Amino acid sequence: MIHQNFDAALEQDILRLSHEVHEQRQEQSAAETHPKEIVRSVIGSHIQAAPAPAPSGSDDTTMLPNYLQAESPDVRLKVEELVDVAFHKGIDASVTEAKKYGPFILDALHDTLTTKLYDELKARKLL
Repeated sequence: MIHQNFDAALEQDILRLSHEVHEQRQEQSAAETHPKEIVRSVIGSHIQAAPAPAPSGSDDTTMLPNYLQAESPDVRLKVEELVDVAFHKGIDASVTEAKKYGPFILDALHDTLTTKLYDELKARKLL
């Protein structure tokens, strides 16, 4: 399970994601779409909508996608830090920060948040 001590921003994001996932499921007549893919799509839309950052002059690696295990400790740590930002300041703040580090980090954050938030939505019976 994800962190038990969610900040208010992430709590709002979870409720908003749940609502958006339910809306997408109703819009899509094909019930074969796995809920995790809908969560991925909803988070992806937030990533695309987040503003680009202004130019600037955890030790729990099990939360990361498998492909990140082969990456440097710095890359894994950065993704973990960005997930922590999502937990404390919300998804939009995390995505804005991730965009500073390029598409690879942004994609890794997307994958990690998809898994973590999908699991949390299921645990809360919001899917």
